[in-house]
Amino acid sequence: MAKQKTPSSEQTKQLIVIPPTSSEAIEKALENDSTIEFIASGETSILPQLAAARPANQLDTTPIDLDTIIEDVAHLIATTPDHYKCIMFTDLVGSTQYKREMGHTKGFMRNRMFCDICEQAIIRNNGTVVKRLGDGVMAVFETAIDAVLAAMLMVSSLENDRKKLKKIVGKMDCRIGITCGYVKEIPGVTKDYIGHAMDKGARIEGIAKTNQVLIVEIVYGLIHTKIRDYSGDILIGAPKNFTLKGVGVSTLYEVSPKERGLVRSTGYKLRHMFN
Repeated sequence: MAKQKTPSSEQTKQLIVIPPTSSEAIEKALENDSTIEFIASGETSILPQLAAARPANQLDTTPIDLDTIIEDVAHLIATTPDHYKCIMFTDLVGSTQYKREMGHTKGFMRNRMFCDICEQAIIRNNGTVVKRLGDGVMAVFETAIDAVLAAMLMVSSLENDRKKLKKIVGKMDCRIGITCGYVKEIPGVTKDYIGHAMDKGARIEGIAKTNQVLIVEIVYGLIHTKIRDYSGDILIGAPKNFTLKGVGVSTLYEVSPKERGLVRSTGYKLRHMFN
């Protein structure tokens, strides 16, 4: 019988010993990114099998029928009508760093809580969540004022419960971008949308400051008469030009719950200096 190789003390320090029946220990090892150490040491029997099960001589080399795919996609795009929608993108600030520091389980919990908050605010204001983006959502609305009111509800909820959220999953901050435009509604297992307005909405969210809601000029034009009904509750900042990558120069406005104040204001900065 071959003598079993005994790992050195240095190897013992680096490897996490996992009982074959301990799912919790496996999960811990994966969270600690120890997969490479397991593979290097040969301790792979209890890890998921990542290699292909069948030999290379059984590899399917039949080319994909690109002509059929091209025809199907072209037909879908050509026959899908344009719809004028208000588009919202939300993002949870610092989600990648949080997962790196706190682990993926807590990171998932934090992301899920944020997306749930966004989704409830969107549904309560007549919007539709198109898809979750891991640490944010993309949604569409029929009217611009509904989109703005949903955003106000999101930031107010995060602001009001800031201390409670911080105890559970740490600081939770967001960015929100809203625009309007023609999009194509793509049917399928899950509905999706494509169009220039989608790209622009994502860019607007991407340049927003922490906890800032930015709307494009056309959204401001659609809500400025309606906003009088909410003048005691909502603030709108002065217009400012931004260069959006791949889009060009756009005039954007910051909107905020009046009790919170504009993110760019001195009062807001002082209140959140140590939060």
